[in-house]
Order: sequence, then structure tokens, then C-alpha cells
Amino acid sequence: MENQKPRIEFYRQRTFSEKLNVTFEFIRENWKPLLKYTFYLIMPICLIQTFAMNAFINGYFDLILSMNRGNSYFGYSMYGFAANYGILLFCMLIGSAILSGLVYALMQTYATRADRLQNLTLNDFKERLTGNTWKCLRIIFFLIFVTIVIIAFAGLLAVLVSVYSLILTIPLLILFILCLIPFMLLVPAYIFEREISFFGAVRKAWKLGISTLGGMFGLMFVLSIITSVIQTVTMLPWYITIIVGNVMAITTESGMDQSVIYKFILYILGLIQSYGVYVSSVISVTGLAFQYFHAREKVEGVTIESNISNFNNL
Repeated sequence: MENQKPRIEFYRQRTFSEKLNVTFEFIRENWKPLLKYTFYLIMPICLIQTFAMNAFINGYFDLILSMNRGNSYFGYSMYGFAANYGILLFCMLIGSAILSGLVYALMQTYATRADRLQNLTLNDFKERLTGNTWKCLRIIFFLIFVTIVIIAFAGLLAVLVSVYSLILTIPLLILFILCLIPFMLLVPAYIFEREISFFGAVRKAWKLGISTLGGMFGLMFVLSIITSVIQTVTMLPWYITIIVGNVMAITTESGMDQSVIYKFILYILGLIQSYGVYVSSVISVTGLAFQYFHAREKVEGVTIESNISNFNNL
């Protein structure tokens, strides 16, 4: 029986291989609820995202074709092109927030529920899911805002001061990107820490991230490779179909890209591709949580403090 296995301990120092193993151990033990609720919550977003993605890609090919023919592409088609891109980005933003919120809500429930994630219903973690998703959205909007401010500042320096200011601003942009690595722990820190403010979570993520920078970079690098392989497998049928369809439409003028059957097949393959991206991301999101648990135990000794405070109950 699955419940006879020892419950996975979260707050514990682990080596690189142990963090990798415990990530897949948690997914293997709880793959049914992870897959079930990922499908229920993410698939509706994928339905819209796939439509916008296909429309955007087709619009891109139309743009290239119009430019080759010397035609103007501005007007309604250009607005539609931009609108589809905006919808695609919005769906990806919402989907990423829901996915992270879901995985961490399930991890929180796993740690506190007697039956772990067996016979789980949505009501068992709905409140945590809602709270976690809103926290993820706040983080995403904050990072977008900071990125826009920094890029705008760099652009203003280049325009108002001198083009040579890029010698200073480009290294600063690179430094900003490197500083985002420790902030990868911002989401788990903001979600798993009790009664912490947003900027308190920012400080905590920086502290834990800097203290375990090498291990975190290595773990996320390996997990991103695994995730990319899965995403490539789910993407290839859609990618090959859309390339073949548009190339044939351009070279032979067969109108294949306007076929109802072709559009239906493309939509189904696009749906698999979109959903595959989210499902594979569960690996990285889970691994990041265990990296946070490791970092907090290493820096703050959460388990030791808990044992000391509960010494009288031992």
C-alpha cells in the first residue's frame, strides 16, 4: 500500500542527487492527483491558449508572405496578430500562476493531511489553491514591472545621454538577469513561509538563494533539461504539422492551411503541446520547492528549532 511508505520529509538538508530523487519520488507517489487536477484546472486555459497560439503562428506566416510579395500588412490583420499574441501571453501568465499554486497547494495538503493525497477532493485544498495562485500572480506582475522599469531606464539613458551609455547599461541588464537566479526561490518562500509579507519573502528568497546558489543552479539546470525534452516530444507533431501546412500553402497555393480537417488536427496537436508544457513544468516547480526546503533547513535549521520547541512533547 502507498500509505505504508514513510511520509516524505520536506525540511531536510539533501545532496544534489537526493534533491533530484525526492522530486521524482514525490511526483511518482502523487502522480494521480497531480495529473487529475492539472487537467481540470489547466486544460480550460489550454483551450483558449491553443486557439490564440495557432492564430498567432498563422498570422506570422501571413506576415512573412505579405512582406515577400511587397504588400502592406498593417490594418485589421496586424491588430489581430497583436491581439492573438496578447491573449497567448495572458493565458501563459495565468496558467503558470495556477500551476505553481496547484502544485504547492497539493504539497501543503500532503504535509498536513492524514491520508496525504489519497481520496483528495477539490474542497480539501481549494482555499490554499486560491491563496497560492494570487501570490504567484503578485510575484509575476512585480517581476514584469521591475523588468519594464529597468529596460525603460536603459533605453532612456541610451536616447537622452549617449549611445555609449549602453556600455554601462548592458552589463547592468546582464547583472539583473543573473540576480534573478536567487529570486527563483521567491515563489516557494512566499507560499510556504507563514505570515510573511511580500517584501519579506523577497528578502528571504535572496538570503536563501545566495546561500545555496550553486546547488540551486545545478538542480534547476538538470530539471530544465528533462522538462525541455518532454516539451519537445509534445511539441514536435504540432510544429511539423504547422510548418508543412504553411510551406505547402506558400509553395503550391493549395490552401491546405484553410482546410477544416487541417485546422482541427492542428488544434488537437496544439492542445497536446500546450498541456504538455504545463504538465512537464510540474517537475521544475516541485524540484524548486525541495530546493527551498533544503535551503531553509541549511540556513535556518527549521527542523532543529521545531524539535526544540516541541521537546516537552517528545
